[in-house]
Amino acid sequence: MARRNPANPRYQKGHELGKTRRSSASAKPKRAAGDSSTAQSSKPKKKQRPSLLAPVPPDPAYRKWRRIWLGLLAAAIVFSAFAWWQQATTLGNFALAFAYACIFTAFYVDFTKLRRMRKVAIEAEKAAKASGKKGGGKD
Repeated sequence: MARRNPANPRYQKGHELGKTRRSSASAKPKRAAGDSSTAQSSKPKKKQRPSLLAPVPPDPAYRKWRRIWLGLLAAAIVFSAFAWWQQATTLGNFALAFAYACIFTAFYVDFTKLRRMRKVAIEAEKAAKASGKKGGGKD
């Protein structure tokens, strides 16, 4: 479809130069604000996503294992940097082996200790919310 040229006389009204006729879409009746053919609320309900940050249990044992986990990761970074500095030497190879040992131990601590404690904390939080919703409305 070709564009309309405002300078073309067939699209001009009287003495107004440079303007085109209004389209037929603007002549159609508009729907009133309250009229709609479907029954929808004005704002759609937002779905709740699970939080990316899992609740941290206030347990001192969890904090202890979390410090151990962070220490193992920090040691792995230090040993990796030292192994990179001492490339292709026996000392560098031992440092790299210690770095891998620290990383794997950190994974072990995370999978066996920390995740289990977080899972228990999440279940306790869900149980607290469920008991709060059930008993909150009736007195």
